[in-house]
Amino acid sequence: MRFLTLIVLLVLLVGAGLGSLINVDPGYVLLAWGDTSIEMSIWVLLIGIVLVFVTMSLSLRFIIALNLPFRVLGSWQQTSRIKRMQLQTRQGLLALADGQNVRAEKKFLELATTTSQPIVVLPALATAMGRQGKIAEARQVLKKLVTEFPGTQQLVHLKLAEISLFQGDDDAALNALQSLHQLNPRHAEANQLLLDLLQRQQMWPELINLLLVVGSHNQLSQEQLAQQQQLAYGRAFSATRRQDGSAAKSSLDQLHSLWSKAPKSITSHGPSIITYTKAMARVEGDTAKTTQVFIEQTLKLQWLDELVLEYAHLPLTDVQKSLTKAEAWQANAKDSAALQLTLGRLCRRLELWGKAQDYLQASITLQASKEAHAEMARLQHKMGHVDAAIEHYRLASVF
Repeated sequence: MRFLTLIVLLVLLVGAGLGSLINVDPGYVLLAWGDTSIEMSIWVLLIGIVLVFVTMSLSLRFIIALNLPFRVLGSWQQTSRIKRMQLQTRQGLLALADGQNVRAEKKFLELATTTSQPIVVLPALATAMGRQGKIAEARQVLKKLVTEFPGTQQLVHLKLAEISLFQGDDDAALNALQSLHQLNPRHAEANQLLLDLLQRQQMWPELINLLLVVGSHNQLSQEQLAQQQQLAYGRAFSATRRQDGSAAKSSLDQLHSLWSKAPKSITSHGPSIITYTKAMARVEGDTAKTTQVFIEQTLKLQWLDELVLEYAHLPLTDVQKSLTKAEAWQANAKDSAALQLTLGRLCRRLELWGKAQDYLQASITLQASKEAHAEMARLQHKMGHVDAAIEHYRLASVF
């Protein structure tokens, strides 16, 4: 109330001041245009300007008010259109999720040219087409998407891979996923699909390289990563075959290179060590000197019964020397049935029958096994003890 009173007083004072100025000196203005002239006081001109301004302002507001219903109508139509498109998009996505690919394709085709969300609609349309075997049409849709939106390359490769996997085309899926991996090595979903595909395709070297990338970005837990690596390296080792000449040397070098780059989850994993040792022995063939040295060095760091058993099967060049080394291992593994079995086998190769029998009997006493009984049976047969050989053969068959 006080503020309103203050304004009224201020207006009255201004009006009184202007009235005084008009009475003192009304001023003089002459407007001429050709033969026409207008003469007035400056105050009349000012009042006229104010009236013209007020009139134009009111006229503009009136025109805007007349256009308001049309703008409201247009806004309502736009909102309705957007809602209809959103509803149709939702219906299409639900149909796609329910496996109703024909219905989903129809919904998305109607939206393809008018949608405000092409990055949602076009990939979904391509998926619906691809699931029906319309691969060429799906590729065309995705090509259109990547042409209009170059930033969608990764999405397009992922969709192509998913469509190919759905159709059982592993080669096409592999190409798409590898292209995506080149664009973005950290793409977690693509890496997971690629891991599964490489494992299914038994592409072990490629799988090993991918696991290095996945592990560096922590896309698998340590336990999962170790399991995947052990599988991949184990299969890669097992895939090596014996070859002749320079091919054998090359194969052995590749095997060594693979082992030298292997993570700790492999180099300290017993089964992986055994698989690598067998692969190395298989590649070396009749020499196996490198394999022999590897076993001897590994057993100094980590005792593995299976590795000891593998030692006796090697084509050793100096069996007597190898026997001496193996007997020295008893200082740290005297209760190992596997070591006693290995010593028995080495003694049998040297035709040390009595010593071989003692070691084999010690192995059976520590832990009876099919291998130990079978080895004892062969030894007894060699020594002419037929009944004892038959008994050990029978015991071997129990296992």
